[in-house]
Amino acid sequence: MKTTEVNKELIGKRCECIFTGLMVTGVIEDTQEDKYTVGVKVRFDTPHQWGDDLYHDVWAWGRKTDDFGTLHHLKLLPDKADFQTMVIIFGEPISRIDTLFSKDARAWGVSSLQGWVNSYESTRFTPIDEETAVITSEYNMDCVKEWLQGNVPIKSLKIS
Repeated sequence: MKTTEVNKELIGKRCECIFTGLMVTGVIEDTQEDKYTVGVKVRFDTPHQWGDDLYHDVWAWGRKTDDFGTLHHLKLLPDKADFQTMVIIFGEPISRIDTLFSKDARAWGVSSLQGWVNSYESTRFTPIDEETAVITSEYNMDCVKEWLQGNVPIKSLKIS
């Protein structure tokens, strides 16, 4: 991918990128740009170990002047019909919704909304800002959507 192709529209797209010399797959969860470089944050489908550390994501970056960097190895993958992405804007800050879980973390088994969503197999919650998140899921989106609509204030919800 070229640095000129990076934009916020990529968030939620499946891709393949390079990590420690291996091509790995994941979902783009953020983009970043400064004066000299552009970056894309990729959350891996499965964590990857390098030495004693376990990595869940990586930033693929590229230099604007000549596209040097790991970004040029990033390739978008075709969307699978069974993989869904939800962009949700909550009616209150995610930190306030987290108190629902943190007040009774023992009963929920998690202490945050992100922890609860991530507990669903193949489902990931990525906060974008104070009230916005991207949720990706292979096959649990209906359950997550139904619970969210019944239990937390939502300004907008878009599934693709």
